[in-house]
Amino acid sequence: MNLYALAVGIAVAILVVVLFRKTKLEKGNWVYPLLLSTFPVYYLVFAVYGSDYTALQSELLAGVLFLALSYWAYRLRSFTALFVLAIGYVGHALYDFVHNALFVNSGAPLWWPEFCGSVDLLIGIYLLALGISVKMAQEKIAA
Repeated sequence: MNLYALAVGIAVAILVVVLFRKTKLEKGNWVYPLLLSTFPVYYLVFAVYGSDYTALQSELLAGVLFLALSYWAYRLRSFTALFVLAIGYVGHALYDFVHNALFVNSGAPLWWPEFCGSVDLLIGIYLLALGISVKMAQEKIAA
């Protein structure tokens, strides 16, 4: 396991969340779905870079799921959107961590799973916590 990639991924995840909160981008319903939809693109670029067209086909199939989750979350509102996004981010983290056991993408850097997986996991956990706080606030208002 590449601990440096893991640490940098944690730092990047924190930076992303802080910047999205500080600039109020997080208030819009588009920023986290857009970010999630970019994750499959990296693996596609890695496959093209490595001229690994077998991996490209597999990455396309896997990527469709995350693109669909991104679009679905974008169309939803509030707690449900945040929950779907959390599933998407955590799901992509799992995909990163088991990626090489599923198939090898020869263009992907060796450190990528730890880096991207830690970013995905932390943002997913944050979105789940945010969704729970939104749900609790909605229930408090309704009561």
